[in-house]
Amino acid sequence: MKLQKFLFAVLVAGLVVFGGCGKSDQALPTTPPLPVINAVPFRPAFASATPEIKAIADQVMMSIQGSAYSDALKGLGKLGSNSNLTDDQKKIIKDLVEQVRNKMAAMAPK
Repeated sequence: MKLQKFLFAVLVAGLVVFGGCGKSDQALPTTPPLPVINAVPFRPAFASATPEIKAIADQVMMSIQGSAYSDALKGLGKLGSNSNLTDDQKKIIKDLVEQVRNKMAAMAPK
């Protein structure tokens, strides 16, 4: 009798443990994750810029953090039109513009 109870308990425990291991009928989401914007090199690139340029760079960062991507692109356009930029600054702006555009495209309704 004790052996039967023990075997029954083992069987029930096995069913509980392995009962959830079957395939799910629900399909996994196929939507790829949204691209991440890496703006880490942006602010340091403008650390020694004029106060006016720093203000635009700060506004760009706040726009990105607030998901106001069209405002960020406008600010990046203002920065990019400055003739006193270094080659590194131009490259960082170009990369950030591309990242923001990719994020906006991924968020657009299909």
